[in-house]
Amino acid sequence: LGIPLATVSRKLADLEAHLTTRLITRSTRKLVLTDAGRDYLAACRAILEQVDEAERAAAGAYANVRGQLVVAAPIVFGRLHMVPVAAAFLEQHPEVDIQLRLGDRNVNLIEEHVD
Repeated sequence: LGIPLATVSRKLADLEAHLTTRLITRSTRKLVLTDAGRDYLAACRAILEQVDEAERAAAGAYANVRGQLVVAAPIVFGRLHMVPVAAAFLEQHPEVDIQLRLGDRNVNLIEEHVD
């Protein structure tokens, strides 16, 4: 662990005092978990697994790209470049709705809600 044995012993003693129960039976040769120690260890492992699962779920919430994307481009550029790019993007991200607005006029990005 890279932690001095004295520190581990002190932290364990602090935890046992906090819980008001013995977690480990110590002998000169080995340490053995008590019943309370086994139960506490199992509960802590379950909690840590739930935390890992919650973190994976939270990360996944941002990993999936979804929603609407509005893109404006000139007609020729859009047909030559944007349509193939949009098609490839949609294959990888089917939950995205792309509105490709092609036109040869100046577009007000804010008023027309263009991304």
